[in-house]
Amino acid sequence: MSQLGQLKGQIDSIAQQAKSTAGQLSAFKSRFSQAAGQVQSTIGGSAQSKDKEVVQAIKEAQSKVDAAVEALAQAARVASSYGQSL
Repeated sequence: MSQLGQLKGQIDSIAQQAKSTAGQLSAFKSRFSQAAGQVQSTIGGSAQSKDKEVVQAIKEAQSKVDAAVEALAQAARVASSYGQSL
């Protein structure tokens, strides 16, 4: 196989892996959001600082998971597009 063929195979593999991981992370995000919602509704009205820290940490984690899903999806799109151009 030529080097170009090998590169195309590697790019396609990266695209597929990124797409698959984004899907798995998206499924995790759904489960995490449900659990986080339950925790937030249970302790959300508390005035204790530790409770607020937990809620804030959960919100930050949700945001970062969302960003990771989008970053992986974008990487998959770019890699796939590049692979097709080879």
